[in-house]
Amino acid sequence: MSVMGYGAALAYVPGMACGWKGKRTMNELAVESAGGAAASRAIYYSPQKAFDRPVAPILPVVFAEQRARAFDPACPSGFVACDLSVYLGSDWPASTPTMLARYVVIRAGEAVAHTLQASGLVYYVLRGAGTAQCGDESFAWGQRDSFCMPGGEEVALSSEGGAILMVFTDEPLISYLRGRADPAAGRRVAPALFTFDRVEQGLRDVHGQNGEQLAAGKSVLLVTEPMAARKLATPGLLASYNSLEAGGDQRPHLHCSGALTLSIAGEGVHSQVDGVAVPWEPDTLIVTPPYAEHSHHNRGPEMMLSFVVQDTALYTELRTLHFEWTDQEGAPTG
Repeated sequence: MSVMGYGAALAYVPGMACGWKGKRTMNELAVESAGGAAASRAIYYSPQKAFDRPVAPILPVVFAEQRARAFDPACPSGFVACDLSVYLGSDWPASTPTMLARYVVIRAGEAVAHTLQASGLVYYVLRGAGTAQCGDESFAWGQRDSFCMPGGEEVALSSEGGAILMVFTDEPLISYLRGRADPAAGRRVAPALFTFDRVEQGLRDVHGQNGEQLAAGKSVLLVTEPMAARKLATPGLLASYNSLEAGGDQRPHLHCSGALTLSIAGEGVHSQVDGVAVPWEPDTLIVTPPYAEHSHHNRGPEMMLSFVVQDTALYTELRTLHFEWTDQEGAPTG
């Protein structure tokens, strides 16, 4: 039963002394009876075109300002995040939608302890030497070494003489999924140290090989025991040392995964990213967007060396991994 003239239909509620229950409309009562607050939160959308889900683009970025802050002698111990969340429209720190990189600054005689919500952590040592502690396990690390740690557990890094590292995680992906790291779920990424002398030997072996180029670069991948079958560092990240001889040109290509490239030895090196030249700067991180045509070019006197982390792991698990050469003749350009 309804009474007209109030600008909206009012519902009569039998059994109430006054006959009315406030001034709620028929629509409001229908929502209550059909699911209450839960129904009121439902959103219905009919797309006018396929995949109409606008998101901010991932652009090639050079984190020069963050590098300057981390290497400033006045910078205290702690993190300097390479954070693009404002531009990505993310509610949490992110270098790309799935990856986050941070400089880790450790002043002499100090330590940096942290627990990060990620599937695993990948570190690269830019400067100095020190010790890593996770649970009952500890080990020493030095310049150009790298190591992996479990996510969701406290990691403490200390250095007597001071050090600067970079840590890479898939925290943005975990945050997007509203998840938390659970070391007990699946096989834990146990601490793993990759010494640079072993990496250097691997790179020498790669450069000594001849034959058709089938890989995008001359590299050494970092693989932990739980991810051996996938050839990954963590469940979310691929990590590698990449190299290019003096005077060399990487064959242009693209892939579905984004890449975070940290310049280790890059004098006279530049990248071509979608036709734009991006000069390398020492100890500086560069974002290569997914599906961007890119290549590296070494015009310097020495071997180019970089530390690269990609979200390849996600595409591998989804069976959507894509890679292709983009040059017409099969000859390097740039």
